[in-house]
Amino acid sequence: MDIQTILFSFKGRIGRGTYWLSIVPVIVAVHFIAFAPILIVGFIVGTESEEMPDSILIASFAAQLIWLAGLWPMLAVGSKRLHDRNKRGWWLLVWWLLPFYLFFGGFGIDFVGDPNTVLRAGYFSTGSIMMFASLPIALWGIVELGILLGTKGPNRFGDDPLSPRA
Repeated sequence: MDIQTILFSFKGRIGRGTYWLSIVPVIVAVHFIAFAPILIVGFIVGTESEEMPDSILIASFAAQLIWLAGLWPMLAVGSKRLHDRNKRGWWLLVWWLLPFYLFFGGFGIDFVGDPNTVLRAGYFSTGSIMMFASLPIALWGIVELGILLGTKGPNRFGDDPLSPRA
């Protein structure tokens, strides 16, 4: 399977090695490309003014567009890896969106009141519990995608990527 098919097609199966060799560079490249404009603009602007300059807003918007462009290869690679596990690619929604919602939903709940009061009180708020609840779900996704073996032999998504005829 060529790199273009691995990164942009949702059909077929890939093994764990191919998954890691394709997903890690994509994530690193997206992070670097998305955050480079923000870092460069932030370094140039400095901390001279308390208002956020328009250039940082534009760089942040560009970073979001880069993240959206990088989402397709990440979904395609993850989907093909799930196909190797004989699961549909829709499981990515459980392992990506649910932890994302719990984690960032937790931030929203934590800061409804005074954040200093929450920190001084020494107890877990509802938002903290939601953030911690997101961890097992995300870890489950990492184990399913990157650690567990795929289905031996052909399945409904194609031939075994580790078999000699594949």
